[in-house]
Amino acid sequence: MMRGMPNRFLLALAALLLTACIPSAAMAAPVCEIDRPIMFGGLDWDSNAFHTEVARLIIERGYGCETDVLPGSTLPLVTGLGQGDIDVLMEIWRDNVTEPWNAALEAGTVVSLGTNFPDAVQGWYVPRYVIEGDKARGIEPMAPELISVSDLKDHWQLFRDPEEPDKGRFYNCILGWSCEEQSTRKLEGYGLDRFYTNFRPGTGAALAAAIASAYERGRPVLAYYWGPTWVLGAFDLVKLEEPLYSEEAWDAFNADPANNPPVAFPTVEVIIGANANFVEEAPEIASFLRAYQTTGQMVSEALAYMQKNEGATARDAALNFIETRDDVWREWVNPEIAARVTGEREAAAKSFPVTLELPLEAWVNDAMKRFVADHGDKFQAVSNVLLKLIVALEALLAALPWWLLILVVAGIAYHASRSPILPAALAATLFLIGLLGLWHLAIQTLALMVVSVLFAVLIGLPSGIGMAANDTVRRIMLPVLDAMQTLPSFVYLIPALMLFGLGKVPALFATVIYATPPLIRLVDLGLRTVDRAFVEVAADLGADPKRQLMDIKLPLALPSIMAGINQTTMMALSMVVIASMIGARGLGEEVLLGIQRLDVGRGLVAGIAIVALAIVFDRITQAYGRPRRPGHTAN
Repeated sequence: MMRGMPNRFLLALAALLLTACIPSAAMAAPVCEIDRPIMFGGLDWDSNAFHTEVARLIIERGYGCETDVLPGSTLPLVTGLGQGDIDVLMEIWRDNVTEPWNAALEAGTVVSLGTNFPDAVQGWYVPRYVIEGDKARGIEPMAPELISVSDLKDHWQLFRDPEEPDKGRFYNCILGWSCEEQSTRKLEGYGLDRFYTNFRPGTGAALAAAIASAYERGRPVLAYYWGPTWVLGAFDLVKLEEPLYSEEAWDAFNADPANNPPVAFPTVEVIIGANANFVEEAPEIASFLRAYQTTGQMVSEALAYMQKNEGATARDAALNFIETRDDVWREWVNPEIAARVTGEREAAAKSFPVTLELPLEAWVNDAMKRFVADHGDKFQAVSNVLLKLIVALEALLAALPWWLLILVVAGIAYHASRSPILPAALAATLFLIGLLGLWHLAIQTLALMVVSVLFAVLIGLPSGIGMAANDTVRRIMLPVLDAMQTLPSFVYLIPALMLFGLGKVPALFATVIYATPPLIRLVDLGLRTVDRAFVEVAADLGADPKRQLMDIKLPLALPSIMAGINQTTMMALSMVVIASMIGARGLGEEVLLGIQRLDVGRGLVAGIAIVALAIVFDRITQAYGRPRRPGHTAN
């Protein structure tokens, strides 16, 4: 019995030492309230990204939960919040999503967890150098007397719209947001709709790009914007004065804008929203989010950190906030949770040596910034030429009576098919667009489509011929075509927006890049599959390479070439919604508006019109691509 005592004593001592060596934090490892990742809504602006990352860090470290982010725009994510696809939205600007948010509140599917920050601002802005000049950049004052919104009537020429040169351009809020409708009413209420076009960008990124491009080039720009945002932090913008806000005046204006004058936007209280079921499942996390509160100044500081530190992400800004503002966030959680959150700054796990990484992102951004500043005006000159071509074609098509345009298309269809069936079917298809009330928007889309396909053919046909004629050229071109087809369109939209601004020209640029590769590939394929015997006979008869191409190869490859034009046309049509995001208007804008406002009927009707246009282009190009035989007809 006594012999076993030392052994038991040693075992007990070892257990005691082992327990002492285990960190207390590890022994008290947090257990999440729910057994699935908490889904945050990834709204597409930086302040929301910052708040989302702060909340994720605290929830992951302090509460032991997994988190994830679902990116999207405001209205779809608010809808997803009510349906349970999203658990938390860190920024809900109630004045911009009044109807869907209130509907979800009344249905009991969402819960307001309180104010995130109470002092968000919004208004109409111009760069300070427009009013005061900028000696450092050699910019003279352009409108020193421009102080208030009412002064804009006297300065519309300064903000001239390249698409409608007899008016200035006002960059409105994002298409489908409440602030866009409010600014539209203000434009009319101030009597500025006679002097300015109401240009509605489809995304926040497009609006920011328009402001950034003008600012880098030292050009005047008039735009709605809001804060806190990186745009107001990065650029010295002045908010134009308006009549003082009062709740009564604001409500009266929005209820009856025809009989009540507009006033300044209210200072907005931005709240945190959560799914009602999530709040019941995770009361501790909901309690933390209810205590979460910042100010506009705090958010501006975080966004300034991201702007000053090249390559810094929202996660980096959140980590910096956790390290430097513990006087703020410790008030949101109890000491035990705070102890779990604190610690050394987390380092991203990387298998590749950091010292070997190239700062390519910083190089590209710096080069692009210099390029826009040095050559932006030259690209704007090119943009104006292309814009005149598109606008002229649009004006021509709009000037034609609707019935005449339908007859012209029917005539082209008959020439392509030599059959009465196809013209009648396509005429009925175009007539349907008019019945849907979208004729004018279809004309805008048609004009952009025709010019885009024209440029695609002018680029694609000779490029395909060059590929077919030279194997070296083909080896060089193939990876270029692969990149053009696989690179997300938004990647090359960024430089296009910075160089050409918003509107039809960057949409043309993006459409041509996206839609040309199929034509190049099919021209190359068609020419390479021409029977060598025909070419050899032509050579024996004395035809030079040019005549062989024109008289033998191209006619025999015509079905493949027309298939390429058909595919190019269809891909160009598929870009109309993306084009609407950067202000190209047309049918795509209606689809985008349906998405933003969750208006199923509006989106469906516009989608049917796009399909109708696609059918017209598809059937005509297919008919021209069919081989002609004596007595042959097609439909």
